[in-house]
Amino acid sequence: MLQKLLPITILSALLNPITVQASSITISDKEQTDLAVTLYTHDLGLIQDSRTLPILTPDNVVVISDVSKQMQTETLQIRGAGSIREQTLNNASLNYYTLLEHHIGKDIILAHSQPNGQELQNTVQLLSIEGNTALVDNGGRIESVPLSSEWRIIFPSRPPELLLKPSLTFKSKGTKQEGTAQLSYLTQGLSWQMDYVMTLSEDNNSLVVDGLASLVNNTGSLLKNARVRLLAGDIYQDRNPRRRAKTVMMAQAMAESTGAPPPQALNDYQLYTLKSPVTLQHQQRTQVPLLHADQVAVDSLQRYQFYISPRIDSQTLKAKPESFIRFKNNEKQGLGMSLPAGQVRFFSPDNTQELHYVGSAHLNQTAIDEQVELAMGKAFDVTITQRQTDFQKAFDGSVVAYELRVRNSALKSREVEITSLFSQPWSLISSTQQPIEKSAGMAKWKVTVQGKSESLVSVRVRLKKP
Repeated sequence: MLQKLLPITILSALLNPITVQASSITISDKEQTDLAVTLYTHDLGLIQDSRTLPILTPDNVVVISDVSKQMQTETLQIRGAGSIREQTLNNASLNYYTLLEHHIGKDIILAHSQPNGQELQNTVQLLSIEGNTALVDNGGRIESVPLSSEWRIIFPSRPPELLLKPSLTFKSKGTKQEGTAQLSYLTQGLSWQMDYVMTLSEDNNSLVVDGLASLVNNTGSLLKNARVRLLAGDIYQDRNPRRRAKTVMMAQAMAESTGAPPPQALNDYQLYTLKSPVTLQHQQRTQVPLLHADQVAVDSLQRYQFYISPRIDSQTLKAKPESFIRFKNNEKQGLGMSLPAGQVRFFSPDNTQELHYVGSAHLNQTAIDEQVELAMGKAFDVTITQRQTDFQKAFDGSVVAYELRVRNSALKSREVEITSLFSQPWSLISSTQQPIEKSAGMAKWKVTVQGKSESLVSVRVRLKKP
């Protein structure tokens, strides 16, 4: 009797493979209860994803869909799902080239349109792919086929291992009750950058500052209603991914434990928390306001530098000074907040209060109480004429004199900073006005030029032999 029952049991198992195979549970973003994302400026992000889970048995294979295809699996941590036995990132997505790779050694159908409108189809075996050419076995003959628009390739079946979206699978030792699993991992494909719009007042004495954070998602996954944090600063990316993951996740844990408004100091960095959740679509750049200041007091200046060297210079040089603004990052001048590095674009109003783009600059990471200088371009209304007026040899070096005429064609007065640079020891013999700053290799003068006028700066220095 046992011999008769045994084949029936085997046949039943073959007809019902689910009884001997592990059951699969798919968890999509619909089961997501929380999503926190920290973006860094150098193609790096930290994702913390919480999803509800049913009771798990040791036979269950859990499929987590809608995860980053650029996940660094060596940094993945899964909590709340029992003791993890194995975890795999399934990143083989369905596209034209992966289908070709999958069908190497298998049959495909080549279709080609004829001039009469009919389409010829031929079943061949795909042998290899190199560049834009495929080699096929057509009835025992090896032929090359260009992978161009003239040919249409029909794949007989859809490989089940090629996914529409990346997914994560794992097995655990099981859980005793329903719960929430927390997934934490680092991923490439996430980054952010700062962009500033600074609007000058009509008298160039103040600025309106708007800072926009541009968030970029190239992870291959939708990040829906995410709590977003932005880390400003040049973080050291260790080659050891586990060590890097530990550092970044510790930073995230510190951020989670504080409820202070942005920005907040985080070790040697600044962490900004967006006030509202943000949805980041794949291959999309999203801009959100990060900071704003209505009236920042600034000094609008122009700057010119020249070298004084121990040689005869017979040239007369005409040049335009560099136009720039200067301000101190403190509350007294209207700011007093940490400024992430980013590109600045300046706008200025005309007589009718219409705004015009007048230049751009790069702002470095700026802490509170640091001074900021941003160059906007060359001045239009101010011209400096520079010429050497004297050169004499001396027993210990030489004596050199220069004259600089600063012409202002505008109606308003202009302040010009003139800096002379020295490559050897020097001393000032005479000057039409005293420098506002001196050092071993530099002297600086500030010249105020009234509208429709010019000012003369004459300098005589002794250059000593090194």
